[in-house]
Amino acid sequence: MTDPIPSERFAGAVPGVRSEVRVFRDRLEYDPGGFSGLLRGPKTVAYEEVDLVFRRDGRLDRLLGAGSYDLIRSGKPTVRLHHVGDTDGVERALDGRIPGPHERVEAADDEAVRTALQRERVAWRRWPNGEPLPRSAVVTDGDLVAAYAASEPPERPEVTRSSDSRPSSVTATDFQNGNYTGGGGGGDADFTGGSAQHSPGHASNDRGAESNVGSDDSIDGDYM
Repeated sequence: MTDPIPSERFAGAVPGVRSEVRVFRDRLEYDPGGFSGLLRGPKTVAYEEVDLVFRRDGRLDRLLGAGSYDLIRSGKPTVRLHHVGDTDGVERALDGRIPGPHERVEAADDEAVRTALQRERVAWRRWPNGEPLPRSAVVTDGDLVAAYAASEPPERPEVTRSSDSRPSSVTATDFQNGNYTGGGGGGDADFTGGSAQHSPGHASNDRGAESNVGSDDSIDGDYM
């Protein structure tokens, strides 16, 4: 049976929004207030689901003397608590209810705890290498939060010849038989498609390879 009445309440710091964090024995309930609260209602999160809590203050938090928190969960969307007024109170409440790394894994050695956590809890796989495990699941160190966020940057798409969709006079059979410029075959097919580096007059194939290959390594656009 869950508690019908929260043991603690923490109001948001933004005037007129009326957001609130309600702390229960086995879960917390976050009401974002305002239009979002009316549209979606409160969000309930069980403490057992939460792996880490990161404090991530924005400009408005600094102006209001408030704090915002990301509740990181393995395999589930992150829940953000916006602009909580009593930062000391909410951090104390979360620290006392969300299991820390050593509470989740009964091992004295930090490396054994880390290995077990990374095997069982997806969120811990991004904990930065070389950083010790935190005492609490509630992390307020800005450098650690930034290191975690940067631990797995999005991979840049790999640029390959096959990604060039412009037409070429070289067929699949020509490639198989080596019948293209620099291919070593007996045919006269000329590889005129693709980028300028592959066009006659731009590529040197005297040695069976292009002298300027590699200049296609640049990637247009920002994929971060």
